[in-house]
Amino acid sequence: MRVGHNPNRNKGADHFEKVVFAVVTHLPERESAYHKDRMEVMQVCLSTMRDGAELPHTFMVWDNGSCDSFRDWLEWDFKPDIVIKSSNMGKTLARASMIKMLPPETIVAYSDDDMIFYPGWLQPQIEILETFPNVSVVSGYPVRTAFRWACENTIAWAEKNRKVKKGRFIPREWEDDFCVSIGRDPTWHATEYTLNDIDYKVTYKNKEVYLTSHHCQFVGYAGRIAPHLFYDYKAMGDEKPFDVAMDESGLRLCTTERYARHMGNKLDDKIRQELMVYA
Repeated sequence: MRVGHNPNRNKGADHFEKVVFAVVTHLPERESAYHKDRMEVMQVCLSTMRDGAELPHTFMVWDNGSCDSFRDWLEWDFKPDIVIKSSNMGKTLARASMIKMLPPETIVAYSDDDMIFYPGWLQPQIEILETFPNVSVVSGYPVRTAFRWACENTIAWAEKNRKVKKGRFIPREWEDDFCVSIGRDPTWHATEYTLNDIDYKVTYKNKEVYLTSHHCQFVGYAGRIAPHLFYDYKAMGDEKPFDVAMDESGLRLCTTERYARHMGNKLDDKIRQELMVYA
């Protein structure tokens, strides 16, 4: 049986902005040592991403089975434009689902939930995306070890079309911050682990970039990224196949300035000082 017609039958639906932020969050509890301080980290991630964007956007969060305290903050205090709540489907599946639901021409800005963003972070990445040919993803997070894989096609394109600069350009301070965020000794990292690593960069149409990217934070067209996403049903899947697919399908690039970085699972004193400066 049917009575009348749906009043929304001829109405339009809400549309996405040109840029959509996509963040996957996960905080199952707050009692264990690992998760004890992560709520504050996640709040900084989402807040600095929004506050530092300085461009119109739609903010979408996929929450993978977080505890009530985080979900309450997310829904009633942060209030993203779109919230998708699920059990823990895993980051890879959630990320793929978010990006595949977007119109192909959408610029998607993806982030893990433990990144901090600096003011004006978005525009430089979009400019690179719109300047270089056949870009797959652009990151604002330079890390030296990111040159170790999934940048062969990107470097080959640069060497064919421009003069590639090779050296150790990423500041030691940024590398130390990276080490602190993952619990690695900075001195060992600099003097042994990455002693023979080099950075690659190129200039194209007056824009200088590093010839790699980072899967923790990136910007790209949804339609170019979606075909290379996959589902693995793991809580924390291997990111290298995604990086390889992006390099094989186009250019993986990164800003030479640092516009975002990994925090880890606890805010250290340096990050707190930065937050005071940018408040």
